Amino acid sequence: MSPSPKRMWHRDCPRVLASLLSLLAIFLLANPPHRVCAAGPVPDVPPKAKASQNNILILVTRNPSDPWVESQVEGMLHIFRGQIPAITPAIEYMDWQIVRADQQEKRLADYYASKFADKKFRVVIAQGAQAVLFLLKFHDSLFPEAQGVFCGIHHMEKTQPPWLTGVFEVQDAPGTFRLARALQPDLRRLVILDDLAGSGLIQQRSIEEAFPKETTAIRTELLRTENVQQLFAALEALPPDTAVLMTRPRPVRQFMMELRDHCPVPIYGLCAPLHLPGILGGSLLDGEEHGASAAHLALRLLRGEHADAVPVIADPPHRLVVLHDQMVRFGFPLSALPEGTEILGRPPGIFEKHGRVLLVSGAVVLALLAGILTLVCILRQKRASAKALGHSLSTLNGTFDSISDGVLVVDLKGRVTNQNERFLELWGIPRDLPDHERDDVLLSYVIRRLKDPAAFVARVKHLYAHPEESSSDLVEFSDGRVFERDSRPQRDGSQIVGRVWSFRDITARVTAQQEKHHLLEQLAQSQKMEAVGTLAGGIAHDFNNILTGVIGYAELARARLPATHPSAVDLGDVLSAGERARNLVRRILTFSRKHKPEKEAVSLKPVIGEILKLLRATIPASIEIHAEFQETSDCVLADAAQIHQGILNLATNAVHAMAGGPGTLNVSLETITGSPQLARENPLLLTGEWVRVSVSDTGHGMDPVTVRRIFEPFYTTKKPGEGTGLGLAVVHGIVTAHGGVVTVETAPGKGSTFRLCFPLAEKP
Repeated sequence: MSPSPKRMWHRDCPRVLASLLSLLAIFLLANPPHRVCAAGPVPDVPPKAKASQNNILILVTRNPSDPWVESQVEGMLHIFRGQIPAITPAIEYMDWQIVRADQQEKRLADYYASKFADKKFRVVIAQGAQAVLFLLKFHDSLFPEAQGVFCGIHHMEKTQPPWLTGVFEVQDAPGTFRLARALQPDLRRLVILDDLAGSGLIQQRSIEEAFPKETTAIRTELLRTENVQQLFAALEALPPDTAVLMTRPRPVRQFMMELRDHCPVPIYGLCAPLHLPGILGGSLLDGEEHGASAAHLALRLLRGEHADAVPVIADPPHRLVVLHDQMVRFGFPLSALPEGTEILGRPPGIFEKHGRVLLVSGAVVLALLAGILTLVCILRQKRASAKALGHSLSTLNGTFDSISDGVLVVDLKGRVTNQNERFLELWGIPRDLPDHERDDVLLSYVIRRLKDPAAFVARVKHLYAHPEESSSDLVEFSDGRVFERDSRPQRDGSQIVGRVWSFRDITARVTAQQEKHHLLEQLAQSQKMEAVGTLAGGIAHDFNNILTGVIGYAELARARLPATHPSAVDLGDVLSAGERARNLVRRILTFSRKHKPEKEAVSLKPVIGEILKLLRATIPASIEIHAEFQETSDCVLADAAQIHQGILNLATNAVHAMAGGPGTLNVSLETITGSPQLARENPLLLTGEWVRVSVSDTGHGMDPVTVRRIFEPFYTTKKPGEGTGLGLAVVHGIVTAHGGVVTVETAPGKGSTFRLCFPLAEKP
């Protein structure tokens, strides 16, 4: 009988593998690794082009000191030197000045007409917006026989003529944003450094259009400062969950390095080599590659193609680049980088340092491995059965550990026979505890975490006393978690050999049900308050009619009395009370109709003085009122009635917090200037002039859990009947509607201080 193919493979496998490894070692020794550089094909240039050394003219908008311009020109020259050394392009730096653009344009046209009178260019490359516009305007008079290639512009404002093609300068802000999200999973804010040209706004819009969902969670904002000191101060105040995007087109190298040293968060860029010295990385538009793309198009035109048959490159390639030292600085793992990312400045590997030695050593190791592999193949048949059994056990254990339920298996004597990883994870049990231990040890370890351990122990004892029974119920923990428990007997055929316990974490489902119930209650409360608002609006309307009569008759009565009559003063008080009632009715109607407040320039000192006068007449005498007003401008653009309502709500809450006294109510009014220190409380307070009203008390204060919810509608710590939970929500809504900021400082037993900041307005 002839041997089977499988047996022949096991017999010949060692010899074949040894031969292959020996050949591989010889090949590696004879061919050490080297870097292969891909070069594009040399185009077939017509003889006429080869005969002349300046068939190409490069018009550059700026001067050679501009690093971005110089990188593009260097990219063009690199292509020309490498593929057609006989051609040396003529380069003209226009050094364009915006102030006298018309005069410079005419002067350059006359200069080029004289300089190139006896030269015929076949291709003119225009770099930059002014150079492109110049070529479009004077092509027919200066270079009638030449075809054009543009680069360094974002778009073409005029209709593209048939003799022109080129490559657009398009930056990849969405690609850089994608890199930032990959390296910073906790990113919540992207600060875009803007300039007078508005490039930051363009990049912000491109990011929001490419990632509409992500930018709802990650806020993008523009940062434009007047000087470097303000820029450094704003960057130094950034929190860790922030990234910075550089969009400025021409920062100098020293500025980028200082910017990197002052910024505590990663900086990303869009251009190379402009941004590279001071950024962590980005999807960069490389200046040399951009110029090389324009040079390739020029060579195609020299080869004989017409410009209208050469498509414009609308989406140039970008380099996804990171700097190794910045990755190390912020502790970002290289494994988080997207595929294809270039790592600049990475220390050379051991293979680059000792390549030849490693190759020789590798060849020796491969030879040894060939001998070892021969022995392994000989023993393979003997271990086939053990391997198959191990594979089956591995599959079973993998399946057992991969299920989402925690499973515990015990025998009839209570000894733990098996458990999966999920069980240890759910109960927080050390991994060495279940080994060779009894079930009661585990039971005593876990019952300390249960909400009702006695009931759980009673169910366990009942099931052990009745091994044939199955049971399911819920297990509640003292930390709020809820497990769904299931216990069934383990059978070996018809015989019960133990018990299987399974636990499933249903905390999220229970929490969702509770949250749904809470939301339904909030909806009912909201509908009730809406009905109350409608009813209040109707009552206020009727009450307003009554007030009209009261005020009218009081005015008639006062008019009929002499000014010295004793009742004239009383009638004046009646009219003042009527006016306050009318303002109250107006606020109720404003609340019920939900229309926008009518804003005007309002001085806050009289408003606060009226509030304090009203409070002094209503609060207990054991509560002192201290007021401190700075002699500065206090004028804001606001609805006086709403500002009155907001500050009165804060003062009333402060009085309630002091529970009838003794205590002190402090009210202050001052003008502040935005700064990085204030920006830590709210980013809006970074710059500008603000009027700040502070209301503080010496009451019981609040804990951090309460502070996080005080501005939620209907949330209140008062007893039923003492408040609706709308007071601070209304204050927050009023301040926000006026473009202001509200902050709070409090601690249990130390009182509370609320600060309302409104933008300062000019006096009317």
